Amino acid sequence: MIDHAFLSNGYGSALISKDLGIDWLALPRFDSQPLFCYLLDKNKGCRVSIKFEGNSKFIRKYVNGSLLLNTNVVKNGRTISNITDFMPLAESALMRVISSNEPFEIYVKPGFNYCMIEPAIYIKKDGAIFKDPNSKQALEFKFVWSSKVIKNRGYTWRFFPGKGYFLFLYSADVGYGIFSKKSKVYSIPSEAMPAAVNYWKSLLEHVSIKPPDWATNVFNASILVLLGLKYKPSGALVSSPTTSIPEIIGGVRNWDYRYAWVRDSSLAAEALIKIGHIINGREILNFLINVLDPSMKPFNHTLFTIDGSPPPSEYTADWLSGYEDSKPVRIGNAAHLQIQLDIEGEFMNALSTYYNFTKDKVFLKNVWWAVKSIANYTIKNYIKKDSGIWEERDVAKHYTHSKVNMWKSLVTAAELAKELNNLSEYSEWMLKADQIKDYTLKNAWNEKTGSFVRYFGSEEVDASLLVMPIYGLIKVDDDRFIQTLAKIEKELVRDYLVFRYKKDFLGNAAYPFGLASYWMAKVKIMQGEREEAEKYIRKLVSCANKLGLLGEHIDPTNCEPRGNYPHVFSHVAVLLGIYELVS
Repeated sequence: MIDHAFLSNGYGSALISKDLGIDWLALPRFDSQPLFCYLLDKNKGCRVSIKFEGNSKFIRKYVNGSLLLNTNVVKNGRTISNITDFMPLAESALMRVISSNEPFEIYVKPGFNYCMIEPAIYIKKDGAIFKDPNSKQALEFKFVWSSKVIKNRGYTWRFFPGKGYFLFLYSADVGYGIFSKKSKVYSIPSEAMPAAVNYWKSLLEHVSIKPPDWATNVFNASILVLLGLKYKPSGALVSSPTTSIPEIIGGVRNWDYRYAWVRDSSLAAEALIKIGHIINGREILNFLINVLDPSMKPFNHTLFTIDGSPPPSEYTADWLSGYEDSKPVRIGNAAHLQIQLDIEGEFMNALSTYYNFTKDKVFLKNVWWAVKSIANYTIKNYIKKDSGIWEERDVAKHYTHSKVNMWKSLVTAAELAKELNNLSEYSEWMLKADQIKDYTLKNAWNEKTGSFVRYFGSEEVDASLLVMPIYGLIKVDDDRFIQTLAKIEKELVRDYLVFRYKKDFLGNAAYPFGLASYWMAKVKIMQGEREEAEKYIRKLVSCANKLGLLGEHIDPTNCEPRGNYPHVFSHVAVLLGIYELVS
């Protein structure tokens, strides 16, 4: 089971296992080829591990509301070692600070090109350089230790009781690494650690709502996950730090989520703005605005790389066995080839949220060109088929969720036009929005099933139909929606967790979908059933691990995370759900 700690510095990320294995380290960017990718193939041994003599227990927690991980190593009821892992701010590095009363071994084996390429090793007196034989890049390992160190054979070192730290630094060119003349510029723990703690703690001080006691840990973790997945130089938000962690162990639902999805980013921006992180939310919106094309489909890709460039083609890393032997391991995501018509609507909803919370007319006027392009595109294209929110491959249909979002984008554009006193655009766009509403309600209704359906002509419901009243297309007490809700609750809800649908082009959906918990809770609140709504958010919160982290999907039998981890959607669901409960 994946139950790792997530580390970030806003540039790259790491995942640390319960027994202190560094199983994933992506530097210098979230979407870089990982230097340690043990998650995707245990046999290749690309990781850092630590081994104490005898049986040990590991007790871990984040440090003082931060993304610094502290672990006590306990043997026979006493703490024998204390370890803090963190990523220094603005450096392509991970630092491990250790004090230990007993000897231990450290194993360090990176790899290049997803562990396809073995490194050339240059042993140093106080560490090693692991160099890519095909380039100048390297992972450098340096230790500062107070007592005896023995270099063992292969990739291991033996440390005697003492204290000190390990630094793992990615260098694009070893000429300016930690063993070069430039070594003095790199961090030491006494400076880097308090700076990192203060940075992450400060992010929790900007929150404008107080969560209930039962949600505080996961609520705070959700904030740090979202902000930890935001690439500082551009404001892009990756959906997850990982690729190909499977939805179903041994299955093929393995996707690469290390990109900035328009949909995921918009929902995250909305959540951050609502809880008080207005500037961070606006930075995400700015990234999306900067990749928006006013001459064609506004978001002509469904996802972007973190620097705003078009995403790479998808390929499979056939040399990797996959997480728990789940193949294929995918690099890149072919969803970028799809047309998804809902994403402009989610963006417009986030933009409207920003404006409603700030009344920032200067910002609105500066991005009006983007609003107009979305409105004009929607008017011309709402009758087209698309791949929809669930991104089914090679299956284009008239998805109801997409139509709802296209209506939402146009209504929102009209409302913002009115704010700027652009009354002619307001009138024109509201008239067209009414046409889209009538078109959607007529075609998404199925008389045979007595419900709205997943796509026009279908007989199935899906969880995304819950956004119909949330976005305002239909009233929550409309008989047609009440009948639809009853069908969703009967077919897709299990123990207050919500499946996205029954099946798709790959077969049955095995696990509930984190974001749908928020949708259901929001609908219940709109119906005046606050206690029932709380049960959905409580259940979602209860399924987070002890560090407060969630995957995209949840195994309802044991709360284990499924799919890429941690994932923006589930943590957005926590933040928006708590916001609705306490507002």
